[in-house]
Amino acid sequence: MPQRHIAILLSGLALTSLAGCASLVPHGDTAVAPAKQSQQALAQATDCCDTLATLPYQPLTVGESQSLTLDTHAPMHQFEDGASYFQAFELPRTREPLTFKLTSTIANDQVFAPTVLILDEDFQPTQRVASDKFDYLSPNGFAGARLGATFDITPGPDAAYMVVYSNETARQGTTQYESAEKVYARVRGLALPPGPDPIAEHTATGNVTLESESRETGGGLLTPILGTRSHADSVTKTRNATARDEQASPSSASASTPDFDYRRMINAALKADDIELAMQLAERAEREGHSGTRAWLAERLRSVSP
Repeated sequence: MPQRHIAILLSGLALTSLAGCASLVPHGDTAVAPAKQSQQALAQATDCCDTLATLPYQPLTVGESQSLTLDTHAPMHQFEDGASYFQAFELPRTREPLTFKLTSTIANDQVFAPTVLILDEDFQPTQRVASDKFDYLSPNGFAGARLGATFDITPGPDAAYMVVYSNETARQGTTQYESAEKVYARVRGLALPPGPDPIAEHTATGNVTLESESRETGGGLLTPILGTRSHADSVTKTRNATARDEQASPSSASASTPDFDYRRMINAALKADDIELAMQLAERAEREGHSGTRAWLAERLRSVSP
């Protein structure tokens, strides 16, 4: 399909999904309980397993996107840093480096703030991607507001299993996100309306998407854009992680991201018919001080319309 028609179609989808300040929750997500109710249910839930070795692990297939529903029907375990609903996976038996992208949907002023725990072959924790490594990602025509992180893991004796859960420290936090009115104005290239943005409470339940791919064959332009990228040698070491998590401040993606020509990258994304990437690049550019990038992109999209 020509770029002109794709741009029109995707821009139309984005505007349609935002019209009337409609819910930005992806259709595939499952409704979850209100924050207070889910926290009460968690406190009353029974631990599914005596040890990490007895968690219900699912095989993880590289190259697939999986929707994880962390609700009151999910298994619960009392982890070292608190009780949580969780999903657990057995990593593929390969030593090939893998890239994982984890996103958690913000809906109804609440969000599940994930922690990722990596276990060795003996089910001992070796690595952790803490909740403060997840960045806020603005809504677009493909997804609602969400938290997201991208990280690399090389499966092997020291990385055989993965657990997605939350902890008590993370559930004390909140995330400010963009209001539906501001999203609509941004997509249309209009002046942003005044007023504070809403606050999402970190809760015990939520919807999470887990994607994986080979680092050797995947990544591309998406890799540095979709959240904080944590390599195995820089992931928090679990045996000393609990105390550090409580003292850690949110990471700044812009502090470690080198400056580059965002408009050139956006042009490349548009030529590749990747409107989603173009919008994400514009958002990152604005956060790093390149004001006017969103309006410039909106003008570019309008210029391809008939």
